[in-house]
Amino acid sequence: MPVDDRGSSPTREGQDPPDASKPPEADKPAAADEPIEAVRSDEELVKDHSVLNTCGTEETARDAIEILNKALQRNCLSLKGKDLCDEAFMRVIKAISIFAKLKKLLPTRTSVLPIEEVDVSGNNLCVFTAHPIQGTPEVSQRTLQPLQLIVQFIRVSTDAKVIRMEDCGLQGTSHDKDDKIEQEVIRLVKKFGAGKEARYAKEVSLSGNKFETDFAKKIIEAAFWERIRHPDKDNMPKLRLDLTRNRIRAPDRVIEELRAGQNAGGAINVARVDEPEEIRAKALIVVDLSQQVNRSLTPMRSTYLPTAKRSGQDRPPQRSPPPRRGGSPSVEKRRSRSPPPRGGGGG
Repeated sequence: MPVDDRGSSPTREGQDPPDASKPPEADKPAAADEPIEAVRSDEELVKDHSVLNTCGTEETARDAIEILNKALQRNCLSLKGKDLCDEAFMRVIKAISIFAKLKKLLPTRTSVLPIEEVDVSGNNLCVFTAHPIQGTPEVSQRTLQPLQLIVQFIRVSTDAKVIRMEDCGLQGTSHDKDDKIEQEVIRLVKKFGAGKEARYAKEVSLSGNKFETDFAKKIIEAAFWERIRHPDKDNMPKLRLDLTRNRIRAPDRVIEELRAGQNAGGAINVARVDEPEEIRAKALIVVDLSQQVNRSLTPMRSTYLPTAKRSGQDRPPQRSPPPRRGGSPSVEKRRSRSPPPRGGGGG
């Protein structure tokens, strides 16, 4: 191997020796000389044009940046009990994303916020409209956006290990692969990211919603098959799933059927939270199916009106009876039979 005459380190054949005329690292600027853009204060950020354009008001912007600051302190993003709906909820989530970028917390596409828990319980994530005849709830692509936005935010912009969507008015509609709500929620138990950046939720709570038996099976199956394929077979990610206070009938039978492999994929390694510790320790999925609401779904009160209050599109208008001219029919009839009055008396 040739050796450089100037005493530099050996070089491989076909490789040019280092140019001694250039000082080391001469073509790279010093780190101290790189301009550093100062991060603006919170007072300046809430008045940013992009923030106000998203939030609509400075008050909403201040609420959003306060939520983000608390999340960074506690590693928990909480909108619990805010009772936000539709546009109001989306404005807050979008503003948080903008603030995170303005604060240089999300410098690259793969960056995530240092948030390990997200709690949006007590906010209406789907606005339903009633079917004009049957009264069953329906959801459109527009009214699905709040749920889609928060699921995407959790998966892409956070390092969430715990996710809570309790009492959010969620329920399935068609209960098949085209059920937009169920398929969106199932994304929470699947892998976030890819390759070495892959992340998994450890706890997901959907308590207090209106999911039914078919959904319980689907979300448990999806969580299991996503985790069983993990490359580290000795340390596969586990999940605790809370489905309490939903509309799941015969929950014990659901667990038995999953264990028996009565599905397309085969036996599912799942356990209930009330089973012995040795069973729960071996299971990939531990689920709580207690306190189910034993009644069928009814149309949502906020969107379904009683028949008497529906618009004329739901049923043909009824004609009201014509007003009477006065007096009872019997009186009118008797009067018509009476002889006409005679003229004045003779003289």
